[in-house]
Amino acid sequence: MFKFDNMLICLDLTDMDEALISYTNFAVDTFKPKRLTFIHVMDSYDIPDELADDLEHDHRPLDEMIREEIEEKVNAVFAKQDMIKPEIVLETGLTTEKIIQFARKNKTDLAIMGKKVGYVGQGAVVRNIVGLIPSSVLLISETTPYQIEKVLVRTNFAKPSFVAWNMAKEIAGYTNAEIEFHHVYKLPYNYFPEQSPQAQQKLKKKISPYIEKQFKKFVSKYKITDNPGFDFSLNMKDDEAQSLYNYAVRNNIDLLITGTRLKSKLANILLDSTSEKLAGAGKNIPVLIVKDTKESVGFLKALFD
Repeated sequence: MFKFDNMLICLDLTDMDEALISYTNFAVDTFKPKRLTFIHVMDSYDIPDELADDLEHDHRPLDEMIREEIEEKVNAVFAKQDMIKPEIVLETGLTTEKIIQFARKNKTDLAIMGKKVGYVGQGAVVRNIVGLIPSSVLLISETTPYQIEKVLVRTNFAKPSFVAWNMAKEIAGYTNAEIEFHHVYKLPYNYFPEQSPQAQQKLKKKISPYIEKQFKKFVSKYKITDNPGFDFSLNMKDDEAQSLYNYAVRNNIDLLITGTRLKSKLANILLDSTSEKLAGAGKNIPVLIVKDTKESVGFLKALFD
């Protein structure tokens, strides 16, 4: 269902670029893509300070100078050019629009972005790209380790969780990673106010049969026969993302995978709040936001064509 043949790495001329290019070495080693593209979208009204000084003494076009800077970074950090020759693409215009257009036209399988991107608008640009791009998106930080041994799949017992599970299985085929589902459940505050950890454990025990039953129905409905691990945690702070992240940290998870929640065709372009928070710079565990490619491509075709 999922492929990693065509990877797109989004650069932004910040220190995050080196982390992204360095991680790409690991991604190429692991997934063996057939095509690899480093892309940067240059806003003609936004000249980096370090290049502004050079422009006073250099009469070359700005795009030529920026391409040279990117090529230098790639040649210095990307060490797998014997396995695959990367393409460097420099676009001018709106970052979100250009990256989405490129991904659609070139049938990108996986886009890799930094959680601390330095585009104008920062988080808003990332959310827009992740919400609209037809491919799945992997978000990493500067400290992301080069290993995928334990994968956590977020589940709410709906189709996006099954889509995320299929992606996890595909990754496990390359890495032999251990996969586990995790569900965060929520209870009304007025019935269950703030409690001690001991009280929460008691509550979890009481509600356990109901949640286990939901999980069994989910496994049966989607014919999941791999006997995956499953756990769940209580969300008392109305923050599913933090609960997932805390669990992932405690259990040494290398990659957190979440599917997009589609309530309608229109919702396909929107990133749900939990995925949005998991993609935040403060959470160092890499997050893979998985798209149902057929639905994404179909909707974007209707929207833009």
